[in-house]
Amino acid sequence: MTDEDRIPKDITAEQSALGAMMLNEKALAEVSEVLKPDDFYRPNHGVVFTAIVNTWLSGVDVDPVTVAAQLDRAGKLTRVGGAPYLHTLISTVPTPEFGLQYAEIVAGKARLRRLGELGVRLRQLASNDVPVEDMDAMVAQAEKFFRDVQQAEKSAQDFDQLVTSWNAWYEGEAGKPIPTPWPGLNDRLNGGLQRGRVYVIAARPGVGKSVATTQLSQFVAYRDFQSVVISLEMSANEVMTRILAQGADVNLTDLARRRLDIEASNRVAKFTEENKGLPLQIVDREQITVEQIVAHCRARGKVDVLVVDYLQLIEPSDKRVSRQEQVAHFSRTLKMAARELNAAVVVAAQLNRGPVKDGKPRAPTIADLRESGAIEQDADCVILLHTDEDDPGFVQMIVGKNRQGKLGDLVMQFEGNYARITQ
Repeated sequence: MTDEDRIPKDITAEQSALGAMMLNEKALAEVSEVLKPDDFYRPNHGVVFTAIVNTWLSGVDVDPVTVAAQLDRAGKLTRVGGAPYLHTLISTVPTPEFGLQYAEIVAGKARLRRLGELGVRLRQLASNDVPVEDMDAMVAQAEKFFRDVQQAEKSAQDFDQLVTSWNAWYEGEAGKPIPTPWPGLNDRLNGGLQRGRVYVIAARPGVGKSVATTQLSQFVAYRDFQSVVISLEMSANEVMTRILAQGADVNLTDLARRRLDIEASNRVAKFTEENKGLPLQIVDREQITVEQIVAHCRARGKVDVLVVDYLQLIEPSDKRVSRQEQVAHFSRTLKMAARELNAAVVVAAQLNRGPVKDGKPRAPTIADLRESGAIEQDADCVILLHTDEDDPGFVQMIVGKNRQGKLGDLVMQFEGNYARITQ
């Protein structure tokens, strides 16, 4: 037996699936939903599959003649074996109505091939044949593969199933919003943060995004929601100093300079005693990839709110791609993590400094998000923070995007001495 013979594949099933697509419209719809071009072992079959789907999507009836014309226009007809091979495909189909079954065979073989390829790469990793910078990306690929296999059979639900799952969500704890410290924002968010969604809190440097994210993580932990903070900008001690300033009502500067009087020291001691066991965890690794962030949350178990401060400081797992691609990868991975973990993901993000108006920085817009439009695309809600240098005691919360609620501006008090924003 040759090495090629050992590779999982079923050429007859591939031919039958393609032939069924050209003979039966129901099979065409079913097969195109199950398969992708790279699921086919023979590359020419992937090319034919793409041509069949493109012919169908263009509104033209699908048969060997119209598919041949599509391939000819793309300059690929000869590559797949010419028009005679298309007729061979339809002549080999035992039962066109069984197109879905043929497609499932092809998809199963494709999964086995990918698993084998992944095994080879993981063995290389274990034997130190893979560059260190590729390790995180490869482990993430392995995890994604297994999740995709697990989810493949449960992604589609009919109406009755949808009603049942919606009722369970609506009546259960998972459907209830997680309140933020700011009532006006809760109103915009239909009660608060929702699990499975991504919230971006964006600001220019020094405006208060870390204040907002720290206060938020502390607030939800008070209400027994499991909160994890990935702090890339500040150490755990710096975050803790802010938490103590907020919670114990102690001046932040006095805390940082270690000059508390007896009364303030007593308030700090009382606060820490009353909040033993607070479900709040701070991770302050200087270098952490987005894959490591997600892996940490999986290992922890239940996470209700994940806070990342801030997005652009995440360590790229692949330094060879452009910065824009790196940030887009961070954003997309956190989007998928929100759904997988069933958690609200709150991401601080840096804004470009932007132009000035009348000598002062103008209020930011979503267009000011740095380095990638994917941040805006993946976010369910974008909250922009803005302060006026002439009135530093106030901060403006601009809800610039909100898939499930209202837009608009909110004016809050900025209490810098206590590292908090109040309404």
